[in-house]
Amino acid sequence: MKQIKHYALDGGENSANQKWFQKLLSGDAEAILPKLNSGNGAVFSDAVLDKFIEEDHRHGRSKIAISEGRSLRTFSSGEKRKVLLNFLLKQNPEFLILDSPFDNLDKESVADLKLRLEKVSETVQIIQIFKRKEDILPFIDEVLEVEGGKVQKTIKLDQFLAEESSEEVFPKIKNIPKAPAQFEDIPEVLVKLEKVSVNYEEHPILANISWEIKKGQFWKLTGPNGSGKTTILSMIYGDNPKAYGENVYLFGNKKGSGESVWEIKKKIGYFSPALTELFHRRNTVLEMVVSGLMDSIGLYQKPNFKDLVLAKEWLKTLQLEHQEKKVFVDLPLLQQRMLLIARAMIKHPPLLILDEPTSALDDKSTLKITNLINIISAETETAVVYVSHRKEKGLKPEFEFKLIPSENGSVGEVSVSS
Repeated sequence: MKQIKHYALDGGENSANQKWFQKLLSGDAEAILPKLNSGNGAVFSDAVLDKFIEEDHRHGRSKIAISEGRSLRTFSSGEKRKVLLNFLLKQNPEFLILDSPFDNLDKESVADLKLRLEKVSETVQIIQIFKRKEDILPFIDEVLEVEGGKVQKTIKLDQFLAEESSEEVFPKIKNIPKAPAQFEDIPEVLVKLEKVSVNYEEHPILANISWEIKKGQFWKLTGPNGSGKTTILSMIYGDNPKAYGENVYLFGNKKGSGESVWEIKKKIGYFSPALTELFHRRNTVLEMVVSGLMDSIGLYQKPNFKDLVLAKEWLKTLQLEHQEKKVFVDLPLLQQRMLLIARAMIKHPPLLILDEPTSALDDKSTLKITNLINIISAETETAVVYVSHRKEKGLKPEFEFKLIPSENGSVGEVSVSS
């Protein structure tokens, strides 16, 4: 018979829970969770894992991976979390805070981690911080509502899952701002990979991959961790040397035949959550959007009047015109993501690559992002490649390119979305 009660807490941007977490870890738990008053708890999160990865980088080996005989940095995302969980459990915590444990994991890794956590829940109390309802662990009993650093009430899990949000999906976009100029001599086939195979240190990554991306198409690129998604993106957008010995054609030219990586990047809009880490200057929201016209990380030259007008049109489209003078890095994560997508799209590039644009976002924020992307695809001639582990609710790609791992490297499978 189950004796330990487990809780979940919404980790969305609007939840005021940080103060409460600190109270848990300091032993100042509230009456609603009396068993946590010992303060003997542990946190399972990306932030904690990043500290061990930094330790690994500085000293060549992290203490949480000593028994593994190799650097923590060489582990897959799923393997890193498994090692972290094992380390935390050796500390014999009375409770374990799981902070968005499934972010950026593929389906197989999520399933493995869920089985492990279910076993852990038999002896350790779990408090799960979630952003997506689908991620809530099945053994959770109640969902906590926290406000002002205090638990206001609890809701039974089945009741919480049955509740439908009445919040209006934003943004309600009528028109995407027009392109400032037309790209010339853009062929029908933007990207062509022809029997591309890639190995790293004799380890096969891709095996005979053939894929064409044409003007205006909306693709979703999927595949488990380590299947080669990042490799393909770096061959298209980056300067991956593996691309130069393969049949990789970008905008009608074989890669390495004369066009520089910067000339290629001018025709591609790109977004990744990691981009946010590159913006250290305190540029305003307006400056951030208009910098997309200069292909710069931040704004280093004075834009003309026409450029500013166009950037303001994008802010109006996103319903963020009231934020134009605010500092970009001070904004909530959702607004940063929307602005970076606008920055990538402001020139209406022939190709837009969106690498995990909803990572670390909650359900409501995810719908806002997918709605924006659907409209960009429908109202412009830009081809979109959307990369994600998840089956995103509301997303409407036309095609899916799925990477399927094999002993000889991942093979590609094309399907038409229903």
